[in-house]
Amino acid sequence: MRTTILLAILVLLSCSDVWLFNPIDDGTYAGTFTITLENGLTKTGNVTFTFKGRTYSCVPDKQYLPPGGAGEFLTFGRTIRIKDTALHTAEFDWTLILNGDFEFTFDGSRLVLQQNDTKHHRFRVIDLIRR
Repeated sequence: MRTTILLAILVLLSCSDVWLFNPIDDGTYAGTFTITLENGLTKTGNVTFTFKGRTYSCVPDKQYLPPGGAGEFLTFGRTIRIKDTALHTAEFDWTLILNGDFEFTFDGSRLVLQQNDTKHHRFRVIDLIRR
């Protein structure tokens, strides 16, 4: 019984450790945000992200492209899970808020996030360079 409990604890800790590893360096990243909507319309705007520990903030050059936000993130393999915890006003389409899982690549200076949001019929690409 004791062995089973210890084994369960080790498995639980090893799974959570995967989410604790953060391959994205703290710092400020600037680049473009592109969203393709269901009707094929593509919109692009400049955006700045700041990452620190497990938190991020996002400031767009154009209002709501993407909506400015801030919150927490976790990484797992090539996936980053973003959770926006900022307060937002009700004057825009809230499905534009960055939330959920994104596939990402990071080479130490360039960070690219991609999300195929099938629920809201949007494809997002965020292409950033570390300042």
